[in-house]
Amino acid sequence: MIRNLLATTALAALVASGAHAQSTTAPAPSAPAVQQPGAAPVRAEGSIVTNIIGESVYNGTADDAENIGKVTDVVFDKDGQAKSVIIGVGGFLGVGMKNVAFDYDKLQWAEKNGDRWLVARTTKEELTAQAEFDTKPYAPAPAAPTAAPTAPATTNTAQNPVDMNAAPTEPVKRADGNLATNIIGETVYNGTGDDAQNIGSVNDIVLTKEGKAQSLIIGVGGFLGIGAKNVPYDFNKAKWAERNGDRWLVAQTTKEELQAQPDFNRKAYDPLPATTASNAPPATAPAAATAPDQTKTAAIDKSALTEMPVGEIRVNDLKGTTVYGANDAKVGVIGDVVLTPDKKPDAVIVDVGGFLGIGAKEVAVGMDNLKFMTDKNGKRYLYTTFTKQQLEAQTAYDKGSYAQKRDQQRMIMR
Repeated sequence: MIRNLLATTALAALVASGAHAQSTTAPAPSAPAVQQPGAAPVRAEGSIVTNIIGESVYNGTADDAENIGKVTDVVFDKDGQAKSVIIGVGGFLGVGMKNVAFDYDKLQWAEKNGDRWLVARTTKEELTAQAEFDTKPYAPAPAAPTAAPTAPATTNTAQNPVDMNAAPTEPVKRADGNLATNIIGETVYNGTGDDAQNIGSVNDIVLTKEGKAQSLIIGVGGFLGIGAKNVPYDFNKAKWAERNGDRWLVAQTTKEELQAQPDFNRKAYDPLPATTASNAPPATAPAAATAPDQTKTAAIDKSALTEMPVGEIRVNDLKGTTVYGANDAKVGVIGDVVLTPDKKPDAVIVDVGGFLGIGAKEVAVGMDNLKFMTDKNGKRYLYTTFTKQQLEAQTAYDKGSYAQKRDQQRMIMR
């Protein structure tokens, strides 16, 4: 089943009237950055959606700035202009998190110590007090039901009882725009005919510095995402079409034409690297026989990290967290979280070994005594006392039998 989409620029009339929209000629946007072999790095003025979704939001840039939430989506109007970001605020391990809209134009990127911070001049309390963002107007409109065959006439005139107190169902008012998460990941076709071909999938959206959607980044070729080439395609040329009750994303091009384009240069949209201050004092030689700083291991300055209360961690935030073991050696990555029947976290699933995620062993580590740390940018680290060999020797996690064999499959840090 193709994931359904709603209107963006070319689909606005389709959503409103059920007819295909007639596109109008618009000025050609400046081309997004592409990677030129041997060329010096260039900086792009705009941004890409995947650098925004998932980003922690702070209420300032001072040393006491607080993490007040995380971006979960971007809302576009019918012309492809970003008008809001959706910020997830509060909750416990993702349960009870509230999604609220915040004006895109009021967001600021700020540089701090060579890092890029996403800043919203508001508070967690002000965000929590807002109404919950309603995604239903952006969900696909249900397909029109097929008329059922007419039943033969009968002499039975009885009618089904009617609940006179039931409130009439209110139709959902459709939104003219779209959500970024409804676009990213969508399959792209080269037409709507029976011979239409799947030519790629959307991996990102490029925004101008004013927040206008400029290009879709389409991944083409490769196998299971490995070896795919990412190329830009004009956002305004993408069409949305109805077919058998589904909405198709159509690009009037071919896989060969996409593969012939230069690679999209994602690095141009990454934060600038930290620079060394020209007035920094010269380094001095360390005193003889100085003991190594035990807070600096695995290339992470632990003295700069702060312990994060478990109550402030959401399930979705745990996934992808790097896991360190004995001597602070990296031993794996959190791939999932096991919840109890009452939705409380019971264990994290650590992916150990493998190559590029293939062949990794899943090991359940109980939440007991785990120590999560975070840096000033909200990146999380899990420190344990296990060695990689201990994790590899542990009974593998099996979703189907975990409830019955929890004691055998669940490691606990003492």
